[in-house]
Amino acid sequence: MPQKNIIAAQNPDDKEMKKSEYINAISRFKHLIIITMVASVAVFIAVALFGGLSKVVSTIEGANAYLFAAAFVLVFAGMLTRFGRWSYCLKTLKIKIPFKKSFAAYMSLYSMDITPGRVGRIVAGYTINRVAHSKFMKVAPIITIDIFSDFVGFAILALVTSFVFHQFFWYVVVFVILLSISFVFLLHEGAYKLLRKSSFLRNAMNRFSSNINDYYSSQNLLNNKKVYVVALFYTIPAEIMDSMALYFSAVAISVKAFAAQSVFIYSVAQIFGMVSTLPGSVGVTDGTMVLLLGSTLNINAALSSAITIMTRLSTLWFSVIIGMIFFVYTLRYWNDEKKERHHPKSKQ
Repeated sequence: MPQKNIIAAQNPDDKEMKKSEYINAISRFKHLIIITMVASVAVFIAVALFGGLSKVVSTIEGANAYLFAAAFVLVFAGMLTRFGRWSYCLKTLKIKIPFKKSFAAYMSLYSMDITPGRVGRIVAGYTINRVAHSKFMKVAPIITIDIFSDFVGFAILALVTSFVFHQFFWYVVVFVILLSISFVFLLHEGAYKLLRKSSFLRNAMNRFSSNINDYYSSQNLLNNKKVYVVALFYTIPAEIMDSMALYFSAVAISVKAFAAQSVFIYSVAQIFGMVSTLPGSVGVTDGTMVLLLGSTLNINAALSSAITIMTRLSTLWFSVIIGMIFFVYTLRYWNDEKKERHHPKSKQ
C-alpha cells in the first residue's frame, strides 16, 4: 500500500523527505486519479442518459448562472470554515506554522479527495511536515481528525434528517456504525495495543513501532471531548454549506426545494458513498442522490439527474480543482532544501 511505503521512507532519525521522494510518493496516485476522473465522467454520462441526455443538457444550460455560482461560493466558504478546525488542532499540538503556509498546505489536501478513503491526504500532508519541521507522525493525527470530523458531521446530519423525514434511518444507523468501527484503530491507542497482543501482528508492526508511538503521542492529545466539540463547531456549519450547494443547484433550474431537504439528500448520499470506499464515492453518491432527489422533491429523472451533476461539480470536483491549484503552489516549499536546513524555524 502507498501509505506504508511512505511511512517506511521515514528513517529512524526522522529526516525530512526530499522533494524527489515526495513527488514520487504523489505520483503513486497519478493513475488512480486519472481513472477516477474517467470514471466520474462515465458516471455523469450514465446519470444524464438516465434522465434523457438532451433534456439534462438543456436543463443545465438553462440554469441561472448566479444561483449556481452561489453553490461554489458556499462550498469554498465551507473549506475556509474547516481551515479553522485545522488551525485549532495545530494549536492544540503546539505546532507553529506561518499562516500562509498552513493555509496553502491545508487547501492542497483537497487534491486527494478522489483517493480511496481520502488516504492520499496523508501523502499530501508531508508538506506540513516540511514547513513545520516536526516529525510527520506527530502531525498525521491532525489529518485523521480532519477526515473523522467530516464523517461525524455528515453522520449527525444524516441521522437527524433521515429520522425527521422517515427515510433510510436504519440504513444510515447501520452504515454509521460500520464506518465508526473503521476509525477505531486510528483514534484509540488501546485498539492498537490490543492488536499487538497477537505475536504475528506484533512482529509485522515492530518495523513501524517508533512511528506508531509518535503518532499516538499526538493523537492522544487530540482525542478528547473538547477537541471533538470544537471540531464539530466548525464541521457542522461547513457541511451545511456543502449541502446548500445542492439547494442552489436545484433552485438554479427552478426546482422548489427546502434547506432541510437538501441537507437530508446530500448528507445521506455522502454516508452511502463513504461505505463504498470508492475514490470520491464516485457512482454510489451520484446514484443515491438521483434517487433521493426524485423521491424527496417529487421531480422527474431529467431534473434529478441535472441537479446531481451540478451538485457534484460544485462540491467534489470544485474542491479537487482548488486543491490541485494549491498543491502545485505548495511545491515551492520543497525547492530550497539548503535554506530549510539553515533556517529550521519559520516565523510568522
